[in-house]
Amino acid sequence: MTSIIQFADIHFGAEDKSAISALESIINSLEPDVTVICGDITQNGKKKEFLAARDWIRTLPGPKVITPGNHDTPMFGIAQRIFDPFGRFHRIIAPLSEPHFTNKHVCIIPLNTSRGWQTKLDWSLGVVDTTELEKVIGLLQGTGSSTVKMISVHHPFIYPKCSPLQKETENGPKALRRLSEANIDAVLSGHLHAPYALERQPDETEIMSIGAGTLSVRRRDCLSSFNHLYIDSDVIKLTAITWQDGKFKKSKPWIKSIAKLNSRKLKREEQSSAK
Repeated sequence: MTSIIQFADIHFGAEDKSAISALESIINSLEPDVTVICGDITQNGKKKEFLAARDWIRTLPGPKVITPGNHDTPMFGIAQRIFDPFGRFHRIIAPLSEPHFTNKHVCIIPLNTSRGWQTKLDWSLGVVDTTELEKVIGLLQGTGSSTVKMISVHHPFIYPKCSPLQKETENGPKALRRLSEANIDAVLSGHLHAPYALERQPDETEIMSIGAGTLSVRRRDCLSSFNHLYIDSDVIKLTAITWQDGKFKKSKPWIKSIAKLNSRKLKREEQSSAK
């Protein structure tokens, strides 16, 4: 089996200090094989926030796969946002991250959907670079046919109806259709500060969208939380773990049989017609 911790939106500088300080015991009990951090590690992209985040990430067991979020660019330095938006992230946080995590059960590859600045007014919105997406798809397709294939990003490709935010990610729907065609299984994301799990059907296959909550005080009427994913040869089990009344509590798990993953529907139909 493979144990995966999924964090997002920790927002060091506005982190939930009580939840962060209580993480160690529950994280150790989950025995993670990998920790995925889906962006917004800092609140304002300040050096001291990145250093605090770095010190915390170093305490986490095992390898990490980390992608930046829109808050991980300098909030108040316009010139730096334009010319070196992820400089601090790359210097301080990126050395702690693996380029991917792959074992016999799962492959997880990060993709940066955040931008330092954009021609649109809202610079917080996500963008999927289709060229970079194709590179990630190619790497994922190079893994075994039974491997659960995941992309980790900051912005959801399509905002779910349950989201406290309703925005658009540039090229998001197009990217989701492309993942469907390529039989990619899941997108891990953050940004919304609310945990969720759903299956989308952009064409004829389904893509799991799995969003982590926040470990900051910017909760948007949701409890502080993170996700735990359990994957073996048979099932994917997702559990949101919330911080409530001074302790972490596990929510009812969402379970999906790998044999019934509809992200592989077209592949199954192709194999059946070939017989």
